[in-house]
Amino acid sequence: MMKTNTMLKKIKMKKGNKKLIWGLGVIIVLIASLGWSLSRQGVEANTAEVVRGEISRYVEEVGEVKCKDSTVVYLEGSGLIREIAVDEEQSVKTGDLLLRMDLDQMNLAVKNAGETLRSARARFAAGEEAYQTARKDYNNTKYLAMEGAASQWELTQKEAALKSAEAVRSAYLAELEQAEINLQDSAISLDKQQLLSPVDGIVLEKNVELNELGVPGTAAFVIGNIDNIEVISRILADDASMIKVGDPAEIITRNEEKQTIDGIVTKIAPTAMEETSSLGVKQKKVAVTIRPVSSGFSLKIGSEADVKVITEIKKDVIIVPAGAVFDYRSESCVFVVESGKAVIRAVKRGIRNESFIEITDGLREGEQVLSYPDNSIEEGMRIKPIAGL
Repeated sequence: MMKTNTMLKKIKMKKGNKKLIWGLGVIIVLIASLGWSLSRQGVEANTAEVVRGEISRYVEEVGEVKCKDSTVVYLEGSGLIREIAVDEEQSVKTGDLLLRMDLDQMNLAVKNAGETLRSARARFAAGEEAYQTARKDYNNTKYLAMEGAASQWELTQKEAALKSAEAVRSAYLAELEQAEINLQDSAISLDKQQLLSPVDGIVLEKNVELNELGVPGTAAFVIGNIDNIEVISRILADDASMIKVGDPAEIITRNEEKQTIDGIVTKIAPTAMEETSSLGVKQKKVAVTIRPVSSGFSLKIGSEADVKVITEIKKDVIIVPAGAVFDYRSESCVFVVESGKAVIRAVKRGIRNESFIEITDGLREGEQVLSYPDNSIEEGMRIKPIAGL
């Protein structure tokens, strides 16, 4: 009986193994069928058509907007700033009031200087009268002495009185002259309490605030001609070596509008200066000056703008997306889609920018290439194109 049961169990196990093997076979067939189906559909990848077009090579950097023709207006007086008559971006004419500082002390100084001058004039007038009287007495006594009608002692006394009157007169004259100078100085100091525009232009900077203490020598305003604006960009020496005076450029504002302004390179510094980057790397950079050539733009003096200097332009050349070209076995290559499959093809490159690259040999107009192949793409794979750039 036991032998019979054992045999039955073995028979059941064999049947179970056959079912398991059969099930695994079905799964393998399904996987193979799915793989074949997927291989027939192809791997999805972005593709681009090889076209003829224009490509430019350029250098990009950040620049600072400056006014070539600007004037710094300094405070000459001192005191609390009581009035500011202008604001930034406001037009001014020569002689327009920019600000006014406290006038009370200076007005008092002018008043006191005026009173001192009047007193000095009165004293000088009295001294002048005394001098003229002493001179007249001396001349009369001198005449009488020559006629024998006056003694030498009397003449000596008149002469001493004349010299004394002359000394007093001279002292009063000096006092008068000093009083006049003091009044002029007070008037000038009063004038300095008002700051006037020395030129026509636009207020580019306002560096003072109402009710703060004004100190002589403070750079209160910068006034300039906005028609004479330039952008100065410090460019890596290797990149700057490709730039020439007269090269076209683009200035892109860093505001919401991202306005693009045409420009031209007007100056390249003759020497490179060493700078340390924010990462602590020492770099040689060259100052490149770019002047806008179009009007109607919005560039704030002292602000930053993105700069693109175009160093070379080629027209009617074969171009592909920059990401399509990769290095393979020491050659520049692309994946060309031929008969629905990815095929590696060696090419020769020309100039490039961040978006496109010129192909001088190896591709024909109208062919399809993979725009941005990754490591998952292998030669011979079937490609399911996704239209791209």
